[in-house]
Amino acid sequence: MRTDAVGRLVLLICLGACAVAGASAQAIDPARVYRCPDNSYTNMLSVVREKNCKPVDNANISVFSPTPLPAHRARRPAADAHHASGPEQVSSGAQSERDAEARQLLQSELQAQQAKLAQQMQEYNNGQPQRLGDERNYQKYLDRVQAMKQQIDLTKSNIDALQRELQHYSN
Repeated sequence: MRTDAVGRLVLLICLGACAVAGASAQAIDPARVYRCPDNSYTNMLSVVREKNCKPVDNANISVFSPTPLPAHRARRPAADAHHASGPEQVSSGAQSERDAEARQLLQSELQAQQAKLAQQMQEYNNGQPQRLGDERNYQKYLDRVQAMKQQIDLTKSNIDALQRELQHYSN
């Protein structure tokens, strides 16, 4: 009787192992792709049930695995690594050329901001700009005047910043 019980137990264990193996083989659905609420994609049915994922129709999803670096790029000498992380040295001629170009750009931007300020000041008319036809409501006019004042202040601060930046290049 004991051998029958042991035989049945072994048979149950084998059947259980086969069921687990069959279940794990079916745990992946190669024909479908599922999108989970966390915007991840999977075809593992256990994850689909766990996260409540939805099937994606006509899924064209490619999976890329990272490729290792070639051996000659994987290891670098210590001196090469030091130069790669440090700032690149520039010749004084090239640096003065860059400074001249930066100064020229700043000066052209400064001139553009000054022209913009002149236009804004003309439209602002010392706080009394012309009323527009759609400004029958006086508050609408006051709001536009306030916005004009803010734009003038912003342009002035831009001019100040450009002048400060230009001082760095004149030294």
